[in-house]
Amino acid sequence: MRRRRLFLAVASLLAALAYWSPALWNWTRTGYGDWQQFHHQWEAARVAVLRYGEFPLWNPWHCGGVFLFGDPQAQVYSPLFWLLLPLGTTVGSKLFLILHSAAGFAGMYVLARRQLRVSVLAAAMASLVWAGSGFFAWHGSGGHSAFLPFYFAPWLLLAWRRAVVQWRWSAAVAASMALVLLEGGVYPFPYFCLLLLFDGLVQMTDPGRRWGVVRAGAVTLPLMLALGSFRLIPILHTLARYPRPTAGDDKLTFAEFLDLFTLRDYEYHVPGHEYVWAEYGAFIGWTALALGVVGLVLAIRRHPSLVLGALLFGGLTLGHVTDWHPWALLHELPVYGSLRVPSRFAVLFLFYLALGAALATDALARRLAHFRGRCPVAWPRAIPAVLLVLVAGDIAWGNGRVIARWNRDPLPPIDRQADYRLLPFTAYRDYASFPARGVSNRGCYTGMTAYHAARDLVVGPRPQVRVDGGRLLAYRRTANTMTAEVQLERPGTLRFNQTWAVGWRSNLGTVEASPGGSIVVRSVPAGRHTVVLRYVPDDLLAASIGGVLGLILTLAVAFFPRRRRRRRRSVASPGPSPHAPAP
Repeated sequence: MRRRRLFLAVASLLAALAYWSPALWNWTRTGYGDWQQFHHQWEAARVAVLRYGEFPLWNPWHCGGVFLFGDPQAQVYSPLFWLLLPLGTTVGSKLFLILHSAAGFAGMYVLARRQLRVSVLAAAMASLVWAGSGFFAWHGSGGHSAFLPFYFAPWLLLAWRRAVVQWRWSAAVAASMALVLLEGGVYPFPYFCLLLLFDGLVQMTDPGRRWGVVRAGAVTLPLMLALGSFRLIPILHTLARYPRPTAGDDKLTFAEFLDLFTLRDYEYHVPGHEYVWAEYGAFIGWTALALGVVGLVLAIRRHPSLVLGALLFGGLTLGHVTDWHPWALLHELPVYGSLRVPSRFAVLFLFYLALGAALATDALARRLAHFRGRCPVAWPRAIPAVLLVLVAGDIAWGNGRVIARWNRDPLPPIDRQADYRLLPFTAYRDYASFPARGVSNRGCYTGMTAYHAARDLVVGPRPQVRVDGGRLLAYRRTANTMTAEVQLERPGTLRFNQTWAVGWRSNLGTVEASPGGSIVVRSVPAGRHTVVLRYVPDDLLAASIGGVLGLILTLAVAFFPRRRRRRRRSVASPGPSPHAPAP
């Protein structure tokens, strides 16, 4: 068993390395598109830790200052981020990508083997079609780093299925969902909630599993909310303060739906749609698509949940076809109303399609097995393996050039002597390097569309504090603090060159936003003072307490039942007979 697990881990890692190899040739090159945003975010946390020795809460190097703790897409609280921190942002990001991909290849293989009982070759087909699909190629190469937790889907479903039988596995489900939140999975988390709900309803059609589903849900939900509260609480506060309503009107025709999975040549700006092809591409090729469809047809009798899952998530991928379509109804719900681009549901459609491909491959292998002993050559037995190679080649050919877009400039080393200042907006294209260089500007590219840089920020190597009623003697700053030594002849006001947000506190005076949106400290008394502004999120304490309590409860659920069973076994089993021979 250990050898099999080790072999699977190594094979999955090699598959991930092969799949993403075009991104690895230039090891120091940074990623394309939104990767610059995530490189910047990782750099902001890295500079906070390594230069200032602070826990990353505020990011002064973007938008003239923006909260990091409340950013729904923040990945800097993930355990994996802290493990990769010493390796640097570029290497860390690539390893982050590879490890998630390997988890996806392994997870789909295990899911197909355990849930469908298919052959090794068929499970490998499911793994390849899903984890190797163009969905991950486009989003993983285009910088949607917060989409990488989608790779956890097979493991999550496996844990959920186990939780229905043994409720202590609810701890694994809750831990997986909390990890998704810690990794900034603002799309994977609500998608996974829908996946678990759908699978729970499917299992409840079996009378023997209904109580198990209810019990698993009753344990999982509070654990998930408590354990995930370290991220859920600040994320919900952010959504309340900076709403992100979306129209959700995008839709696909059936022909366009097929193009998502089969089109190699495309127009990047898709005619008739507001999004570019990077939001639609999910290439697997005609062979894999045909296998998946045949497998879903074969699944109607023995595995109808695969068909229902493909129909549900395929329908959601089509978008706002009618006002009664699944996407239109889902978009009316809280949280889901802030999600955009319905074609992103292709990842879950592919999830079920890949399992269908495994069933088709397995059925083909069984049918060809009848030729053994009748055919003088061994070619019938090789057909499934040849199909696997063809699909692998098709996927590599269709997605290779997409993955090769890791071609942006390397990041500079941390300048520990840099003085903070704002650059002109024209310098924004290099914003991934801002934290290491110790600079910022008014450029503001985040998932929080309602958050804007202050309008009255001052550009250039100028004093970062303007004093009304006195003069500035000294100024210094870290990631989360700003300190100004001032001499005031009368009660005065300090205007800091930083965008205001809830959470800034001062040891003197009162903190508020200026009409332009920068930070102002009013009512500072006359005399010589050291004014210290510190950013402490107003929800940090509640989120921390909730997370700690959730961790305690999750560990209790995960381990206490096992100990009780062991104790019962030791009590129930009789001791050795006094007449028994010595061992």
